[in-house]
Amino acid sequence: MIKILKKAVRGIFGEKKIIQFSPPRTGSTLVFNVLREIFPKRRIDKSHNYEPKFEKYPVVVTYRHPLDAMASSIQRYGRTPTDEEIEKQIKEFEENSLWDILSIRHHSNVLMLKYEEFYEDYDYIFDALEKFFGLTISAEKRREITNRYNIEAVDEQVREYGDFQTYDTVTQLHGRHISTYKGGVNYYREFFSPEQIDYLKKVYAKLLAEFGYD
Repeated sequence: MIKILKKAVRGIFGEKKIIQFSPPRTGSTLVFNVLREIFPKRRIDKSHNYEPKFEKYPVVVTYRHPLDAMASSIQRYGRTPTDEEIEKQIKEFEENSLWDILSIRHHSNVLMLKYEEFYEDYDYIFDALEKFFGLTISAEKRREITNRYNIEAVDEQVREYGDFQTYDTVTQLHGRHISTYKGGVNYYREFFSPEQIDYLKKVYAKLLAEFGYD
């Protein structure tokens, strides 16, 4: 069961809808579904594109080492990391508001969740949501959500969907949603060549420094 501490929730957020905004391949669909399970009567909007109007709402953001996110993005379509593909991905990530997470991360209406912290520890998500929204999530509810949306369970659910273009309209889970390396951390070191890694680290130098990567 979930106990809502009404005074805390009605502070700056009231009963407003919740925005789940994140760059692609950062664990955003997991967090979107956690929010759905915890707040079943509130509207949860998921977006990869940041909009100024989001400032009126509580915003839950996931972020991840950009090279791991890119490796995952390339794999979801069954592609290989050619230089041409990398340039295409850089453009796609820019179009999907990758750099906006730098400008909003300290806003009072924004909760930042680091992929590397919750990848194998969903309690990190639950604890952060409790503090941010002023609620209590029971151990039973935590187990229920974890069992439903852990990597193995999701991988099983999406097998019937086939490719990434096919997805569940409620959960937003796609075919091939789980990459072949099961969302592992620092997989980019095996996926990209040393030259590509050096190049990408220069492209994302500011983001890597600001979020404490490498």
